[in-house]
Amino acid sequence: MKAFHSIVLCVIFVLFGCGDKKDDGVMGAVPVQTSVIETQNVELEFEYPAKLKSVRSVDVYARVEGILLEQNFTEGDIVTQGQILFTIDPARYDAKVRMAKAQHQSAQANFRKAQKDFKRVERLYKQGVHTVDTYDNSLYNYESAQANLDSTKASLDDAMIDLDYTRVSADITGKTGMRRYDIGTLVGRNGGNDILTTITQLSPIYTEFSIPSNDFLYIRDLALDNVKVEIVLSNNKIYHQKGKINFIDSVLDAQTNSIKARAIVDNEDYKLLPNEFVRVRLKGFIAQNAIIIPQKTLGQDAQGSYVYVVKDNKASLRRVSIGRALKDGTVLITGGLKSKDLLISSNLGKVSDGADVQVVSNSSKD
Repeated sequence: MKAFHSIVLCVIFVLFGCGDKKDDGVMGAVPVQTSVIETQNVELEFEYPAKLKSVRSVDVYARVEGILLEQNFTEGDIVTQGQILFTIDPARYDAKVRMAKAQHQSAQANFRKAQKDFKRVERLYKQGVHTVDTYDNSLYNYESAQANLDSTKASLDDAMIDLDYTRVSADITGKTGMRRYDIGTLVGRNGGNDILTTITQLSPIYTEFSIPSNDFLYIRDLALDNVKVEIVLSNNKIYHQKGKINFIDSVLDAQTNSIKARAIVDNEDYKLLPNEFVRVRLKGFIAQNAIIIPQKTLGQDAQGSYVYVVKDNKASLRRVSIGRALKDGTVLITGGLKSKDLLISSNLGKVSDGADVQVVSNSSKD
């Protein structure tokens, strides 16, 4: 009998004890982990394929006709502006200069005589000694001598220019290409302006690339001086010199939906070569009051991207606009979420819009 009473008391105790426990969640609710959305300033960087291009590349011409006598450089050398590269036989042009000098000196003598004669006739004419015809003839001779002097001076200058062209110099500092003609060859025939070689300026050097229109939204309002440009070589090494953006086009390319841009970088060691393919990395961009979320929390369907947030203990599907993926596995959200939203980050395969959820853990940061 005592044993029976003990069993009854135990049953009553268990029943009443169970009745005191409270239900912590809705029956069938999906347990989820969440994180609180918080805005923050996010540092962004952009990387694009690019192509190196010379700032200037000039052809070196034979501007006068003659035999190529000398080559004063080695192909592939770096030459400086003004350096003599070739010599064309100057004999003909030296003779033309001497002839032009002699003609100019003769014209100077005639001018001095005509000038003195005119001054004397002018003085006597004012005194009434000479007639007006004599005065007019003297003035004519003086002005003709002046014109002849100017003409011979122009001919002398032209002859000296041609003589100077026999010493072919570098117009810019840069790297020379292959020579086009051998020593002893007749060049510049009939004013053909033969190209003797090409000089390519290597420092500084341009980096040309295109910025997608979505990325341009972050760039266009930023002072270009604050943008840091890194050149990533084909071996994934970073070139030691930093560049700066010096041009952004004003027109959107409708075919590629991108903006053409160009950076310039010092290349004093001549390691970067024109037409080389590299990657350009832009740094210095800050997205103010931005929202970033783990990429794994994103869903995708025919209507676009979405996430789930907790609202009134239920999962709520929220359509979002994506900015760009970041290297740490997060993604920048440009629309659809706001600060303090409770983002669901686990059990996403079991969650649906309007489903009951039970928050089992919560992080204050996404």
